[in-house]
Amino acid sequence: MKPLLAIVLSLALCACARQVPPRLEDHSAASSWQAMLADSAQGPYRMQMSLRFGAEGDTRRVTAILWGNNETALRLDVQAGVGATVAKILEEGDHFLIFVPQENRAYVHDGPNRPLLRIGTPLPFTLIQLADILNGRYANVFGREYRSEMSADKGGMRYELEGGPGGALILDSAGQPAQWRGDNGWRMTFQYADSSSRLPSGLNLSAPDGKKAIIMLKSREVPEKPFPAAQMELKLPEETPVLPLAKYRAS
Repeated sequence: MKPLLAIVLSLALCACARQVPPRLEDHSAASSWQAMLADSAQGPYRMQMSLRFGAEGDTRRVTAILWGNNETALRLDVQAGVGATVAKILEEGDHFLIFVPQENRAYVHDGPNRPLLRIGTPLPFTLIQLADILNGRYANVFGREYRSEMSADKGGMRYELEGGPGGALILDSAGQPAQWRGDNGWRMTFQYADSSSRLPSGLNLSAPDGKKAIIMLKSREVPEKPFPAAQMELKLPEETPVLPLAKYRAS
């Protein structure tokens, strides 16, 4: 009798186990992740954007032109008002140079630290990383591997990142980045022009201290030829003082 009872109980347990909803198959999570990594724009680019940043009730708005050749170098011109250039920036690898025409001064930083935070802009990325995100080159920022995954709201997936900035990247049901949640309190949400768009049209960021940044693309261009070296340089006027970036004070 005991062997027969054991068999009956075993069959009953198996039947109950089959009624438990299955976990999302690993290949589905991996396929969604690989689809995200495939969404990238290659070659030269030129973007016009607006940027609003600051604390609640104390924000400023500027417009900017960002361009590069899909390499580890880019240029950014920042304007406040019609034709009033307030900053010219060159970033090349870990080298960051900003020229402020109103002061006739330049500030330089060399190293892996995040220079945008040093000039009062609440962005936890370098400009090159920002360009990679806007161009869909997500692997350059978030890495190619993830540590674990789980289901998220509205049919999306949440991936705990293995490298890069850490935290978690949430993909929507179409495999597009929807939100990044940093381990240190940073948050970034992605916006798209429409459901068919594969590249972001905007980013909303919030810092641990409550400051926010809103980036909206006004236009995106794909030049037929790479920008020549002269357009990628940042030439300073003669006798321009060049100071450490630590001495920069945002106006």
